[in-house]
Amino acid sequence: MKIASSSYLQAAEELRGNCDQWSAYSTDGNCVILAGPGSGKTKTITIKIARILHEDLRRPRRLACITFSNACVDELRIRLRKLDIEDGDRLLLSTVHSFCLSELVLPYAALAGIAIPDPLVVASPAQSRKLFCQAYSQVLGSDAPTWFRTACDRLRRTILDQESIEWRNWSRRETAVVEAYEALLLAHGFVDFDGLVLAGLKLVENHQWIRRSIQAKYPIIVIDEYQDLGLPLHRMVMALMNAAAVRIIAVGDPDQSIYGFTGAKPSLLRALGELPNVESIRLKLNYRCADQIIAASKTLLVSPAESQSHDGRPGEICIHRLECDINHQANYVLGTVVPAMLEANPTWKPGDIALLYRTLNEGTPIAKVADALGLNYFRLDNGSPIKRSRLNEWLIDAAKWCSGGWETGTVTLSQLLKAWRLMRRSLIRERDALAERTELISILFAHRDSSITLYHWLVVLRDSVLNEALSEEPWLADEKDNLAALITASAKGGALEAFTVEIFGNHGKSPDQINLMTLHSSKGLEFEAVIMIGLEDSAFPNPFDYKNEEQLEEAVRLFYVGVTRAKTQIHLTYAYNESTLITSIRKVT
Repeated sequence: MKIASSSYLQAAEELRGNCDQWSAYSTDGNCVILAGPGSGKTKTITIKIARILHEDLRRPRRLACITFSNACVDELRIRLRKLDIEDGDRLLLSTVHSFCLSELVLPYAALAGIAIPDPLVVASPAQSRKLFCQAYSQVLGSDAPTWFRTACDRLRRTILDQESIEWRNWSRRETAVVEAYEALLLAHGFVDFDGLVLAGLKLVENHQWIRRSIQAKYPIIVIDEYQDLGLPLHRMVMALMNAAAVRIIAVGDPDQSIYGFTGAKPSLLRALGELPNVESIRLKLNYRCADQIIAASKTLLVSPAESQSHDGRPGEICIHRLECDINHQANYVLGTVVPAMLEANPTWKPGDIALLYRTLNEGTPIAKVADALGLNYFRLDNGSPIKRSRLNEWLIDAAKWCSGGWETGTVTLSQLLKAWRLMRRSLIRERDALAERTELISILFAHRDSSITLYHWLVVLRDSVLNEALSEEPWLADEKDNLAALITASAKGGALEAFTVEIFGNHGKSPDQINLMTLHSSKGLEFEAVIMIGLEDSAFPNPFDYKNEEQLEEAVRLFYVGVTRAKTQIHLTYAYNESTLITSIRKVT
């Protein structure tokens, strides 16, 4: 990988004016970078990665950057490309599941005697659900409720030793089902995504020679969104840092930890930053939110971190009491508030506005109101037929290229091919990779037509290259269901029946579409204005939804994430009695 030193050095000069960013960039030991909303986190760590690759590492040693999701990986990849850095032979960009699969389980599990299927096949979500239901039926003799699967997943991610007292003291209903489920996975030749991480942890904690191998290959590991990645990764980090002298750079914000149902614990990042051999740096300037929004967000937290606006914009918060249900609130917001905002701010587009809500239960009636009003929108929740996944992101970019991007350069063919090659890890022989690359180029060139139906375009890609890729790449197992669902949705009678390649290519990234999304899905994004509806008392947060104070605190952090997506304006609506969250916000309005 060739690194143009002028690119990262020029970018680094932009950090000098912010002493916290410059400290994070310059530090050369273990460090925790505490980065609140809009603090320039991604910019800082990508420039830091560029500096490390240019100044600190020499071939064949590499840097690994691990993060929460494929969407986070893609964002880092885009930012690093602007610094003339491509992930390849010196840089690995990876989710924690992919890292455990490719860097730990595949090369070391058999040598270490870990019981995994051979050949290793990662269970798709559908296969995992089927086997879990079978395990539940075996143990408890009935159908498994959704909440029970969530509880068992959390158990596996937080009680990591099945021989421990904590495991034995847990509810026998849950531990017995988990044990039966794991046995069924192995019997059917599968491992699931949690199993990959747990196997990776065993390898790192129990074998010094594996820790040494990782340190030799990856002497520096960067972990982004650390607060979301949970106990297994934290224990891996501690073992690699303390027992193998791997340099750790962890980045995140405990106040934005909103995935407790997956086992995430905000306390882990705080604990890491308090270790004597780890330097802790907080990025205090907020480049996104206006002053009033920052002040309002601080009222939500018990111990808010120091944060201030970089430019002193005042901002605006509007609270609307509407004595009506969610349907009428949505109608008021989409039919009155949004048009008024666009008229008052002529430089704004619908894509600058996000309407945020808790779950699919609110998203569906909101989308129906948007349909009735004839609005174009991008929907990001479990009700959307276009799931947020790495393959779907690649397909959207490919559709954008086929519908005119090849002329405008908004998406380049080289970008598509590089992204495809990264997904096709099993193609070890360059001859095979070149043959597939040639076929892919031929298919894309033959379908440069924005008016082609999405269904036809997807079927051609599926039959020519996608089926083979999905069958040969175990880490893409969950993408099989996503592709099947997308093709079904684009077929006759499906929600995307009217989609052309051009419409699909613009989906989610068009300035002419208002954004409808869950609060969880909004994390990491920013908009000029945010609207949150249905915030009445006992609705959000609803105390009956939470079993303990920890879950209630996470609900407050989720609201905090929603508020801090806004640059300029926030609109909050509620019916009858306002929630405690709105009461907190009202203090500064």
